[in-house]
Amino acid sequence: MDGHAPDIRALLHAVVYPSSNEQYVRDQQILSSLFKQPEFFLALQAYALDKSLSQPERLMSSVITGRELKTKWRSKLLVPEARKPEARQRLFSFLEEEDLAIARPQLGLLVAVARIELPRQFPNLPQLLLNPLLTCLSHLSTSDSATSSSSTSTVLLNTLWTINALVKEWRTVKIASGQEVMRTLEEVFFAPVARVLEIWGDKERNGEGDWVIGEAGRYAFKILARFCQWHWSRAKMLQSEDGIKHIHILVHHSVHHAPIIQAHRLRLISHLPANPTAETLKLLHSLYKHLRAMGKWWRVMISIDPKGFCNVQGVTTGIGWWWGEVGGVVAGSDGAVANDGEFDLMTFEAGLTGAADSDTIPYPKRFLLLGMLLFKDIIPILAADHPDIFTPAFVLSALQLLVDKLLPLTSTDLEGLEDEPEEWLIAEDNDEEAWQYEFRPCAERVLMALNNACRHFPREQKVIEPETLKIFHEAESRPPSDLPAILRREAVYCALGRLSRSLSSYGGFDFNAFLTHSGGWLAQGVPLHRILKRRLAWLIGQWVTSEEECAKLPLVWQILVHLLAERGEASDRAVNLSAAVAIKDCVDLWELDIGYFEPYLQQAVQELIKLIGEASTLDGKRYVNDTIGVVIERVGDKIMPFLPTLAQSIPSLWHGAGGLEGEWLFKASLVVLTTKLVSAAKESSGQLMELVIPLIEESLQPPAKEFFEDDGIALWQAGLYNAASPYQPTAETGLIRLLPGLLAVISENLDMLDHMLPLLESYLLLDASGIVQNHGPTLAGSLAKALALTKPKSDSLAKILAALSLLVRTAPLAHLAPLLLDSGIFHHILTALEDDKASGTILAGYLDVLARIAMVDPNVFLQMVAETARRNGREGDKQLDEVLDALWRNFDYVGGARERKAVAMGVGALLTTGNSHCLERLDGEFMNIFLDVLGELHTPDGEPQATEVTVRPWRDEHPTQWGDIQYSPEGARRNALEDADPAFSVPLKAYIVDVLHRAHSVGLGAYWDKADEGTKRSLEKFLS
Repeated sequence: MDGHAPDIRALLHAVVYPSSNEQYVRDQQILSSLFKQPEFFLALQAYALDKSLSQPERLMSSVITGRELKTKWRSKLLVPEARKPEARQRLFSFLEEEDLAIARPQLGLLVAVARIELPRQFPNLPQLLLNPLLTCLSHLSTSDSATSSSSTSTVLLNTLWTINALVKEWRTVKIASGQEVMRTLEEVFFAPVARVLEIWGDKERNGEGDWVIGEAGRYAFKILARFCQWHWSRAKMLQSEDGIKHIHILVHHSVHHAPIIQAHRLRLISHLPANPTAETLKLLHSLYKHLRAMGKWWRVMISIDPKGFCNVQGVTTGIGWWWGEVGGVVAGSDGAVANDGEFDLMTFEAGLTGAADSDTIPYPKRFLLLGMLLFKDIIPILAADHPDIFTPAFVLSALQLLVDKLLPLTSTDLEGLEDEPEEWLIAEDNDEEAWQYEFRPCAERVLMALNNACRHFPREQKVIEPETLKIFHEAESRPPSDLPAILRREAVYCALGRLSRSLSSYGGFDFNAFLTHSGGWLAQGVPLHRILKRRLAWLIGQWVTSEEECAKLPLVWQILVHLLAERGEASDRAVNLSAAVAIKDCVDLWELDIGYFEPYLQQAVQELIKLIGEASTLDGKRYVNDTIGVVIERVGDKIMPFLPTLAQSIPSLWHGAGGLEGEWLFKASLVVLTTKLVSAAKESSGQLMELVIPLIEESLQPPAKEFFEDDGIALWQAGLYNAASPYQPTAETGLIRLLPGLLAVISENLDMLDHMLPLLESYLLLDASGIVQNHGPTLAGSLAKALALTKPKSDSLAKILAALSLLVRTAPLAHLAPLLLDSGIFHHILTALEDDKASGTILAGYLDVLARIAMVDPNVFLQMVAETARRNGREGDKQLDEVLDALWRNFDYVGGARERKAVAMGVGALLTTGNSHCLERLDGEFMNIFLDVLGELHTPDGEPQATEVTVRPWRDEHPTQWGDIQYSPEGARRNALEDADPAFSVPLKAYIVDVLHRAHSVGLGAYWDKADEGTKRSLEKFLS
C-alpha cells in the first residue's frame, strides 16, 4: 500500500478541492474503489494524523477510517494482524489532537476496536488510557487553571470522552465477558475519574471553573453515573457494597451541586454582554449539559428501581429542588393571554422556536421539562412512602400549578389552530412522544400520575376531585366571552377529561346539566368558541368512555352531531374531526344499546361522508374512515341505505391519495372500511364486488402489499364469507375471478398457505362443483404441489389435508377422483401413510381424506387404489392390502370423535363393495374399529338410536372459526354442510347395521360366520 501513498494523497486533495463536478464524481468513485484494497484504511488513518495536510483533508481521512473500520476491523485482508498493533497505537495519538472533529471519529474507532477485542486481546487498553489521565490529573492538582496548558486540556477532554464512550459501550453487555470488562474498567478508572469530579466540584463551588474544567467535570460525572447505573441494574444479590456506596456518594454530589450549577448559570446569564466571548458560551453550554446529565441519570436510576433509588438519602430533596424551580418560574408568570393575543409567559413555553432551549436562557425548556418528568416519576413513591411530603396541601399546589399554568394552550397552539386546524389536531393526537418534549402534554401526564397516586385516599380525604370540581364551577361561572376565559375553560375541560374516571367514580358532576349549560354558548356563532368546541367534543368522548351510562343521554349525540355538521367562522376542521373521533369513541361501547345512537344515524353518516371529502389531509380522512367503520360494525344492516354512497366515495379517495404523504396508511384504512361495508351488506355484497375486487388485487401487488397485504386478504375473506355466489355480479367481475391467483399462490408461496387455505375453503363452500368442473386440474395441481413441498410435520400440512377433506365432501367424486389421480394427490396420500416417522396428527389427516372418499363412494375408492397400482406398475391386490394395513395401523392416531366415527363409517362402507380383501378384514380389524368407536360414543339416555352426544357440532369444535363466520352467509353454509355430515347426523349403530345388512347381500355371510365369536357377541350387544 505504501507504493500508492502519493496517489492517495493526491486523490484526497482532488476530492476535497474538486476542479469540477465531473472530476469530483470520478475521484469519488476511485476513492470508494480503494476501500477494498489491503491496508488502504491504515494508510488513510496515517493521513488523518499528518499535520502537513490541510484540515479538510485530514478530516475526510479521519471520518472515512473511523466509519469504515468499525465494521471492517476483523477483515484480515484489509487490516492484517501484523499491522494491527501499529493501528492501535496510532489511535492513541489522537488523544493529543486539538481538532475534535478529527479526533472523535478515531477515538470512537478505538472504542469499537475495544468492543471487539476486549478482554482477550488489547488487555493494556485501560492502562493506556489511564496514563494520560493521571498525567493530566497531576497538572490539574498543581495548577490554578486547566487552561494553563492547551495540550493538557486537549488530552484531558479527549481521554475522558473516550473513557465515557468505552463505559457506555460495555455497560449494557450482559454476558460474563462484559461484566468482567466493566469490573476492570471500574477498578482502573473510578478513583482517578472521581478525583477529576472532586477537583471540578471544588472549583465550581468557589466560582473558579472555566469551560475546560467544566467539560472535564461533566464527562467525569457521566462516567461515574454509568458505573453506578451498571451496578444498579444488576440483580440485588450481585450488587456490591462498594457499588452501593458509590451510588450514595454520587447522589449526594449531584443533589448538592445541581443548585450550584444553576446558580452559576444564572450569574453568567445575568451579566452576559451583547456579544459574549466563545469561552463564556462554551462554559454555559457545558454547565447546562452537566445539569441535564444529572437529571437524566436520576430518571434512569428511578426507572430501574423506583422505590430503592428514592430511598437513597437526598433523592427526594434533589427532585424537590428541581420541581421547585419549575414551580417558581411558572408560578411567577400570570399564565394569561393579553388582549393582543400574545402570551405573557416566558419564552420557555411549549412549541416556541429552538431559542426557548438556548444555553443562554435562564430556564431552558429541557431543564424545566426534566423537572416535570422527574416529578412525574417520583409521585407514586412520594404517595406510598413519604406522607410527610405528599400532603393535601402539596397535592393541591401541584394541581393548581398544572391547571392554571401548564395546561392552557400557548400562543403557538393558537396560531396553529388558526392557520391549519386540521394539521394541528393531527399532530396533537398522533405525537405519542410529545409528553417528553412539550410542556402541555407533559403536564397532562403529570396530572394523571398525580391523580393515580391519590387513588388510595379514602373518599373523605380526596383532594383532587373536589378541587377540580371547584375549579370547574368557577370556570363555568365566567361566560366564554373573551380569550382568557375561553382558554381557562379549555384547560379545565382538559383536566376533566384526563381525570374523567376518577371524577365519575367520585360523583358530584352532573354531565347532563353540563351539556345543557354548554348548549347556551354553542349556538352563539362566536369564532373564538372554536377553541372550546374542539375540547368539548374531546371531553364528551373521554367522559362517555369512563361513564358509559352517559351515552344514553340524547344531548351527547345532539351536541356531537351538531359539532360534526357545523361549518362557518364558529367552527373549523379541528372541531369537525374531534366530533367524528368522539362519535367513534361513544359508538364503540359494545355494552351500550346502539338504539340510543340510531335516531342520529342518518345525519351522522351523511355528515361523515361529507367530512371525508372535505378533510385536506389523509390522516384527517383516515380519522373519519375509522369512525365510519366503527359505526358500520355497531349498526349492522341499518347502514344499508348508505352503502351505495359510501361505496361510491372510496375509488375517488383511493386515487386521490396517490403520491401523498401517508398514502399507504390511508389506503389501508380504505381497505378496512370496505371490509366492514362487505360484512354489513352480507348476501347483498355482490353489488360491491366491482369495488372490492380491484382493491384486493392492488393490495396483493407491490408496492401496496408491503403495507397492507393482510388487510387485502381480510377483505377477500370477508367477501367470500358474505357472498351469495362467487359469480356475482358476473363471472368476469365476481370473486371467482380471483381464484386462479389464489391457486397460484398456494402452489408457489408456502409462507402464505395459512392465509390462502381458508380462502380456498370458502370458495369450496360456495361452489365446489363448479370450481372442480372449471378449474379442476389447476386446483388439484396446486394442492399436489403444496403437499409435496410442505414440511411433513408442519401445521400447514394439516390445513392442506383439512381442505382436501372438505373438497372430497363438497365436490362430485366422479369428477374429483380423476383429478386426485392425475395430480398424484391420491398416490401421495397412500405413500405418506407408510411413513412410520410421520406426525400422528398428519397421519390422521391423511386417513380422514381416505375415509371420506370411502364414505362417499366405496367402489370409487377401490377403483382409485387399483388405478394407482396400475400407474405405478404394481399389483392392485397388494396395493389394496397395504392401504387397508395402513388404515388399521394408523387408526389410533385419529383423535376426534367425529373423525374416528368417519373412519368407522368408511371401513363399513368398504364392506358393501363385496371386495374379498375388504371382507377378510371384518374379523379383527374392521370389527375392532367398530367396537372401539361404539364404545367411545354415547347416546342420550333413553334414546339408543339417537345421534351420539359425544360427536359435537362443528361450531362447538371450532369456536374461533365459527366466531368469524357465525353471522355471515358462510356460517349458514358451513352449518348446513356439517350438520348433514353422516359422521355427525347418522347414528353409528344404525349405520353399521345397515352396511352389514347390505354386505350380506354381496358375500359377507361366509366371513361373518368364521369371525371370532366373542367379538361378534360384543358387536351384537352394542348394535342391539
